[in-house]
Amino acid sequence: MRKILSIIHYEYKMLMKRFATLGVLLIGTLVALLDNFPSISNLARLEFLTQPAYFVYRTISFDTLIVAFGLMFLLSNRFSLDKKSGVKNLIASSPVSRGQYVAGKLLAAFTYTLTVLFAFVTVNLIVYCVAVPFEINVTDCTTLLLKATIVSLIPISVFISFCSVAFPAMLDIRLFYLLAAILFVFNASYVGTAGAAPFYMITSGNLCRMIWQHPKWTPLDMGSVYANLIFLLGCGTVSWLLLLIKRKFWRSE
Repeated sequence: MRKILSIIHYEYKMLMKRFATLGVLLIGTLVALLDNFPSISNLARLEFLTQPAYFVYRTISFDTLIVAFGLMFLLSNRFSLDKKSGVKNLIASSPVSRGQYVAGKLLAAFTYTLTVLFAFVTVNLIVYCVAVPFEINVTDCTTLLLKATIVSLIPISVFISFCSVAFPAMLDIRLFYLLAAILFVFNASYVGTAGAAPFYMITSGNLCRMIWQHPKWTPLDMGSVYANLIFLLGCGTVSWLLLLIKRKFWRSE
């Protein structure tokens, strides 16, 4: 366990030090504030923007997608970078096992992704609470943020981090970028409807609807919520397992 924690600490520190991380966070925040800032025009345009739950739902459902896919590209070279820098050979010659190395890399990526997404939503929520022209209950907003983290940000982070680190180590990086772009287009082009969202939605799926749902929509179908959860967590878990059983990945290279 100590070896895994050492890898997590090192990898997390390297990821957080990257200037591109701040760039992705700033770009996402700028887009989100242009879309959701509680200005007079936006309050008139968006019927439910006076509700903090709707603000968080909209921020995660629409704007978090930009940050999430930015992180996918930032995480896609974690194993190849180790190989180029010689870190992988150094670790492979140590008592660290293949499973410990993979676990450390993936868990560090998960922690990093959750940190960035949580910071993104938190910053936007703070700006919203300060800027709205009416009184906001801070305790309610804190509870809302905790709920959003559990039901949405954690599953999203598992999917983004595990898949983005594992699949490029098994596939041609160009194929991974193509698949990521296709998934982004599918998610970005989806328009919410009264029916259940497709299970493969990353940020705008039925998990996110547990934060807020349009009052005129049909009651939330828990079966579709579980399907969305299984897709996100399942893809992340499968990518981890596939990487563990992949040949020519460790000392056999």
